[in-house]
Amino acid sequence: MKDIEEQLLHQNAGEVKQQTEAMPEMRIVQAMRTGIRKGKQQSLRKRVMSGLKVTVAAAAAVLMLYTFLDTPEKAVEYTVQNASPANTGTASGQFDASLIRDKTLLNALDQNLLRPVNKGVEKAGFKVEIKSAVSDGRQVFIVYSVRNNTDQTVIHADFGLEFGTFEAADIGATLEMLGTDNQIRAGQTLYFVYSNNLSPNMDYPEDVQYNVVLTQTSDEALSSSSNKYRTSLDVSFKLDTDMLKARNRLWTAKQDLTVAGQKLKVNQVLFTPLSTYVDVEAYERNTKQVNGLINPVLIGKSGDKIIKSYYPAVITADNSELWKDRSQFTLVYTSKDYLDLNSLSLKTFGIAAVDKNQMKIVVDLKKRRIVEAPDGFSIKAQGESAKPGVITFRNKREDIETQDSFMMRLAENYTDADGKMHTRLGGEGVFTQSLSRGAKTFDEEYDYNFGLQAFHYLQPLTVEIERYWNPMLDTQSVNLIPE
Repeated sequence: MKDIEEQLLHQNAGEVKQQTEAMPEMRIVQAMRTGIRKGKQQSLRKRVMSGLKVTVAAAAAVLMLYTFLDTPEKAVEYTVQNASPANTGTASGQFDASLIRDKTLLNALDQNLLRPVNKGVEKAGFKVEIKSAVSDGRQVFIVYSVRNNTDQTVIHADFGLEFGTFEAADIGATLEMLGTDNQIRAGQTLYFVYSNNLSPNMDYPEDVQYNVVLTQTSDEALSSSSNKYRTSLDVSFKLDTDMLKARNRLWTAKQDLTVAGQKLKVNQVLFTPLSTYVDVEAYERNTKQVNGLINPVLIGKSGDKIIKSYYPAVITADNSELWKDRSQFTLVYTSKDYLDLNSLSLKTFGIAAVDKNQMKIVVDLKKRRIVEAPDGFSIKAQGESAKPGVITFRNKREDIETQDSFMMRLAENYTDADGKMHTRLGGEGVFTQSLSRGAKTFDEEYDYNFGLQAFHYLQPLTVEIERYWNPMLDTQSVNLIPE
């Protein structure tokens, strides 16, 4: 284990324990967007963050798992008997389906689309049972339960889905808890829903394995890299990711859409019983980096009937491994009755985009002065509690559209005036930021930990901006004519 990672693990264990005990939130968020390093640069297998509203700074070292070692006790696999109908998503009906917040999963439940699995494994006093699953080839949902027959309280330390010889992407994987507490106490059974994005270009095998790692919640357990506090359980079962293929409809469009002078292409629209997926790509020759559309609306017409879908989720290279670069993204709408369409169009009220030559902050640490940055950026005055080597960048603007806005993100590495590259430190400043927004006001702060040694580097220092909120309003629409 690296020194910084070890230090962070111990440094944050107490705070993490308080978070996991105190928060009643429903969702255990995928952790590949947080941790010591950004997900795609992580050398460790996975980091897990508990709770929907846990601060990203506290989650920097949450529940890390570094190696998996076989324990002496063998796992016992079994088939669940007397299972209830598939649409309950559970073998015993011990949770309230109203606790589910994911609209796509609710859509699947309403249509009775979940297929029963009813496979389980028992090991070291724990039982993990896969109840049901559903997939439309672009998303997968797995409902399972964890039974704790030990005298210790545990929480998830890791989770993942393996398709034969390869593992499903960590970035984009989420775990939703169907309860009011993320701790699994002695004698308790809790239900969870794993979900992830799938690639439309991948041929997934049906033989899969779902992996769960449980950890005790004592200070010693959370701060230790030892496996003696953890139990790993693997459940093997069959999963057909094309189970809904006969009901899917692909609308191959490849129509261009120009917004605020930037050219985009709508490649295709996929309608499934779970969701509607609109794949969009920005042209490489654009002068601006397009980070998304503002309030995009999908409009379908079937005779005299008009069908509109609003407020999509967005799959990008930042929150999924579906796309490898930021020029491509997918809009995911709640599925509606689009099967008998006469026409289809996509309307947007603008784009979030920035000039490609304005994607950096140049700062002189010794003078605490910004040399170069986009309009609206500044350095926050240093307070008494400020940590040495940590700079708080502020992005505040008035009279700006804030709908669909997102947080700024800065690169992990920075360069000095000699052109030498350095990596920012962990601890304070790891993804620590705040955001407030009103109808026309946008104000965010981002702590960046250059480290004390950075004062000895030749100034100024340059940090690349991966994205920041810069809306450009321009209402445009495009008719999507299938090929």
